[in-house]
Amino acid sequence: MKKITIILIALFAFVTIYSQNKNLNDNFNCLIRKSVGDLNKDGLLDKAIISMDTVNDAKPLRLQIFFAQPNKKFKLFFSSTEIIEAMYPLEKNGKYNGSQIPDVYIEEGKLQLDFYIKGNSRYEFRFKNGEFELTYFSYVNWNSINITETEFNLLTGKYTKQTEINETSEITLKIKGKIQIRPLPQLKNFKPFENEFY
Repeated sequence: MKKITIILIALFAFVTIYSQNKNLNDNFNCLIRKSVGDLNKDGLLDKAIISMDTVNDAKPLRLQIFFAQPNKKFKLFFSSTEIIEAMYPLEKNGKYNGSQIPDVYIEEGKLQLDFYIKGNSRYEFRFKNGEFELTYFSYVNWNSINITETEFNLLTGKYTKQTEINETSEITLKIKGKIQIRPLPQLKNFKPFENEFY
């Protein structure tokens, strides 16, 4: 009888924990962004979506990529709640993070993420050897005095950064160079602006 009681308690605990974890995953119930296109060059239209957990006070955001299957169903290939910062993150005591929800696009077989954090940035990823690799980055930042533009082609290594005065268009900073980053950064480990160059 004692063994049965212990087994029942363990089973109840497992079911409770599983249900809680399942509910956490299922709370991403609000579709925010969606784009379709062929990411893996198989002729089928894949999709990338950003959804929000509306139950959690932090309002976390999740990026997911689904590959289309020949049977017209979709298979989840990638999912992350780390790439996009929650709208009201705990690290900021639940205060608004100050940025807009990023846009997601699939264009010419590339995954594009546009972030609006202290300016506008674009990250482009290609699917190669079973991974999404960062191939391009651009960033435009402006204030009442200056506008700064950065562009980095990670495939060729060409990197440029330029700052000019808004009123006069006078260039106050111009950097051109070549920076090789190998291996290319992967989407699975990606966070915007964590690297000096992207």
